[in-house]
Amino acid sequence: MWAFNLENRIITLAGNKLRIEEQLTEILDYEPGERSLFLKVRSLAANGSLSMIKMRYQLNPRGFEIDTEAAHKEVLHIAEQELLHECDAIQLLGEAGLGPQYIDHIMCSQPKWMPFPGGYGHFLVMEVPPGENLDGIWDELSDCQLEGIRTQLAPMLNIANLLRFWYRLLRQSGHKLVDQHPSYLNYDVETDKPYLVDLPHLRGTDPTAETSLPIDEESPYVEAFNLWRAPYRESEEGEDDAGEPPLAPCKLESHCLV
Repeated sequence: MWAFNLENRIITLAGNKLRIEEQLTEILDYEPGERSLFLKVRSLAANGSLSMIKMRYQLNPRGFEIDTEAAHKEVLHIAEQELLHECDAIQLLGEAGLGPQYIDHIMCSQPKWMPFPGGYGHFLVMEVPPGENLDGIWDELSDCQLEGIRTQLAPMLNIANLLRFWYRLLRQSGHKLVDQHPSYLNYDVETDKPYLVDLPHLRGTDPTAETSLPIDEESPYVEAFNLWRAPYRESEEGEDDAGEPPLAPCKLESHCLV
């Protein structure tokens, strides 16, 4: 249940009419007092093309104790910088073949039908990458496919595997993803390749700091996607686990809104 469901609504961005076909995520961010939505939209032009939109919109600042002019200006500045920060990261991932291709970003005011008319509305427009949203299909995937995703999410193990590189790319460029969820990924079953499509709570980081540690398959940044089933093991009472045969390894295939 979404707090603000935009599915089937028609919006206009930069003169283009778009129908919102699916709302994939909705996140409330208390720090700037905003909601962010991840949407799949279809153009109403003749080509009927699909695209993805990351939408951020301001809520009433009074509900978040943003009650001074100075605090309000600071929030607007932070919101704008976070949008630009995410645009940079999406362009980086798209150029590396690890996420959607960047199309455009738009800053405008909310119209009357939005939750806070006159407040900001920020939009990041992207191409749709291959595959399907992982949150909707992960329980249909095999353990081997899920382990393949896990391996590809972990960087610095094998640069030849591009998806092991995406976290490294983000962090070397001063970006850190501090929130993880299966809905932030697309997965292409045919090529066994995930794509990072949404970057909520993306924060700046110093990759040279002592606390900036390498990420591997056991890292909390990977584990927090919570995609992997607990290994199921059944043994007879008193049986020595050390005597059990090892599990066979998985085989991995290589602007204005109206």
